[in-house]
Formats: sequence, structure tokens, C-alpha cells
Amino acid sequence: MKHNKSILKNTTVVDFKQDAAFFVERGTRLLNRYDYEKALRSFRRAIELEPANAECHCHLASALAETGQFEASNDVLYEVIEKWDASMSEVYFYMANNYANLEDYQMAEEMAIRYLQEDNNGPYREDAEELLDYIYFELDMPPRHFPSDKEDVYSKHERARRSLEEGRFLEALDILKEIVETDPSFLPAWNNLSLAYYYVGDFQQSMGTIEKTLEMEQGNLHALCNLAVLLSHHNHTAELLSLMDMLKKVVPFHPENTYKLATTMGVLGQHDEAYGHYQRMLKSTGRPHEACTYHYAAISAYLSGRKDQALRWWQKAKQMDPEAGVADQYIQMVKNEQEGETIKPIPYQYNPPQKEVSWEKASFAGVENFKADPMIRASLLWALQHGRDEVKFAVLQTLSLIGDDEAETAVRQFYHSTDNQQLQKLALLALADMGAAMPENAPKFAAGSSADKQGVESVEEAIHLYIIKDGRVAAGNWCLRFWQEQGEFAKSQVQVRKALAWVAALEYVYGTVTEEKQSQAYLAQKYGVSVPTVAKCVKVLTMLDPK
Repeated sequence: MKHNKSILKNTTVVDFKQDAAFFVERGTRLLNRYDYEKALRSFRRAIELEPANAECHCHLASALAETGQFEASNDVLYEVIEKWDASMSEVYFYMANNYANLEDYQMAEEMAIRYLQEDNNGPYREDAEELLDYIYFELDMPPRHFPSDKEDVYSKHERARRSLEEGRFLEALDILKEIVETDPSFLPAWNNLSLAYYYVGDFQQSMGTIEKTLEMEQGNLHALCNLAVLLSHHNHTAELLSLMDMLKKVVPFHPENTYKLATTMGVLGQHDEAYGHYQRMLKSTGRPHEACTYHYAAISAYLSGRKDQALRWWQKAKQMDPEAGVADQYIQMVKNEQEGETIKPIPYQYNPPQKEVSWEKASFAGVENFKADPMIRASLLWALQHGRDEVKFAVLQTLSLIGDDEAETAVRQFYHSTDNQQLQKLALLALADMGAAMPENAPKFAAGSSADKQGVESVEEAIHLYIIKDGRVAAGNWCLRFWQEQGEFAKSQVQVRKALAWVAALEYVYGTVTEEKQSQAYLAQKYGVSVPTVAKCVKVLTMLDPK
């Protein structure tokens, strides 16, 4: 075929520009039509034309992720950050999603938090927070701490949750209040804040916090469960029955919500409902369960008349936590029961059965045994808020024996909140026994009391002042030498901050070594400290083999 040369001469040739933008647009169209092979070729061609264009690399990474090549996608994204554009914070979010699809949830957590740290108000903030919610609250993975200029809300919330579990309720309260002030939309913190108020005995604030949570999310299951427990505590029967009828119809999908509802039903005495939820949760595969979960499930089975199933679950708890010895005692308890014997009430707590601890008659040894028990700590705070005066007196004595920061905070807050002068004096004595600073404008103690010697800050200073200057040089030198050798270790073993308590204990131990023994009661009176506090110090020092 012959061409008409005159036509060809008069034709204008338009250059068809095929730059990187062209291939990105083409690749996007192909990707939308699910033509993955051609889409990948287009994005790779775009990179060949503009190798330093970070956007082109991100398009390729997105296409690789669409085809299930998550590791290859992350390889491309790492190259973007390390080589082409370190300011593209959204790359961390893309990598978080890839790791989640690879079921590497620790790396997914790390990348999601890194994204929020780099760009807290970025376009993917809500998506990143939803991913972290899934990791923490549905997969029940504990948050890890990642260094940054500002602690992220999840790490801070995990710190508060650990404080609640370990009985440091006032510490948890401060952290949770800070979280909800900073991020009012973070509902898990509101739920735990209501629990913290409940544990310290501030029921009005607990109810107010629950109401705020339900205003933000009407059907929040955790808030509704907390409300049910609070209504039960106040004997609001009609409202409680109505709420329980509603909760009995709820069948949670997520394990964390199932666990919350099951435990709440158990605490409220609805053991059949609790058993059903625990059974459904434990039957699910794909996620591990802790020993305490099997223990609570066993309690629900036992209290609903299913002793054989209770034994099976306690056996499982024993396998998972053999050192605790909790399951062993319940297994033995059930096996020893006679046919037709009345079922014993068991609280939903991970403790041995019939564990009786009387903090009202606590000795030093008793305090050491239960000071880490969250339920005992909660009962102390409740009694300090709502108990009779004689009960509050016993609580103040017990808190002075515990002597940690949480106990000091509780006593100090009580001193400022009560208008009972006698109880205020007892609170000041408790603070003095703990070696804590006196509140501002607090009245002076009578002569001879421990407050007279509050100016003594170090054990060494007190030894010089009250032993060596008293003419007992040999005793003072022995006490100084022993304290210099063992003092740091001794202070690490027990929380006693008052220098005079250690001096009294040193003088007592010196007396036992030199056969010039004086009673602990006498030395406690001499130095203006309590006998139990001296006993604590003596117990530690005698373990160090003084000679």
C-alpha cells in the first residue's frame, strides 16, 4: 500500500508523553480493575523514570500489599524512610498494617505508635488507634514502652492498669485522671477511672465517671458492668434487676468483653450466666488464656453445681501456674466435700480458699504477707472513707506499718479530709512513724514524741547525735561500721524511711551481739518510733549476720 506523501507532510505529530505520573495513574487504574500484574509493572516503570520519587515507591508498596506480598511491601517502605524521604510519617502506618496482616503484632504495635509519635494529628490517626485497640483489647496483648518525648496514651494507660492490679489505687487514679484530661475520647481510661474511684471508696465520683462514659457511648459494656456492680453495692435493687436483664441478653463477640461480662455476672451472683460466657470464651481457639481465667471459670462452674467441670478447669489452672498453689487447694476442697454437702461461697479472686487476713490485728509479719494484696488494699481505703472511728484508727495503724508511698498518700489525704481532731492526730502519728514529712500547718507533737527528732535526716547523723555524743563511743562506732557496710541493702529490703527507726534497730542488734540487750519497746519509746517499725528494721538487720 502506498502512502499519500502530501498527507504525511501536512500531519502534526503530537509527542505522547509517558512520564512517571502517567505510569502511576495507569497503575492505579489497573489496580482498581484488579489487574495486579500489569499494575505492578506500571509502578515499577514509574520508579525507573523517577527513582527518587518517594510517592512512586509508596504506590508500589501499596500494590504489593494488595497482592498479599506484605514483606516485599515493607522492604519498599523501609527504603522510602531510609533513602528517599524520612519525613513521610504515613509510611509507618502502612508498615503497621503490613505487620498486622503478617500477624507480627509486636512490630505492628511499634510502627503504629511510631506513626502517632511522628504525626499525632495525621490523617491515619483514628485508624492507627483502632489497630492498637485491636492489639491491646481484643488480642489481650500488654502494651510495651517505646521511648519518645511524650509517653503515648496506651503506655500510660497500661501503667495505670498495672497499678490497679497491684493495689496502688491512688497512683492509678492520678494517672487515669491525667489521661482523660489529655484525651477525653479514650474510653478505656474512663472505665478504669470509675474502678479506681470505686476501689478507694469514692462511690459518688465512681458513679459520675460511669455516667460520663455512657454519655459518650451509650452501650459501652465495661461501663454498664461497672454500673451494675455499683448499683449492687448500694442495694439499688430495682435498677440493678433491670440492668441485669439487659446484660443477660448480651452475647459479646470480643474475648475481652466476654471476660468482663462473665466476671461481672459472677460477682453479682449470676453464676449460670457467668459459666456460659466463660465456657464460650475458653472453647474459642487461637488465643491463650491465663491461669486466673480458668480459675474464675472453675468458680462459676462450682457455684452453678458443675463440680466435675470445675475440677477440670482447676486442673488446667494448676498446669498453667503450678507455683501459685491456688488451684491445688480448691481441687482438694471439692474432693473432700461429701455428697449433697452445701456449696461453699467463693469470691471471684485469684487467692487460696478461706484466706483470712485481719488487718485490724496486723503485726509486721502479717503486713508483709498481705501488703501486695489488691483486695486488702482496697478494703483499707474503703474503711478509711466509710468505717467507724475505731475502724479508721486500726486502718491508720496498718497503713503506718505498710509504710509505702501509696500508704503515705492515703494517710495524708485522710488528714486533710477529716474534721475529727483525734483522727487527725492519729494520721500525723502514722505519717511520723513512716518517716514522712508533716503536712503544712500541722500542730506540733508533744515532747518526747517522734516528731521532736524530725530534723535528723540520716542514720549516720542520728548515731553521732544519740549514741556517740551520749558517751557510748564503742556502740556508736559499731553501729556506724555495720550501717556503712549493710545500710543500702537493708533499706532496699523494707520501706522504712525514718532514720531513728534504723538507729533503734541498730542499737538493739548491737545489744544482742554484746549481750547488753535492751527491749525493742524501750528503744522504740526512746527514739519516738513505733514498736512494729523497729521490729521491721530489726528483722532485716538480723538477717545480715551482725558480729
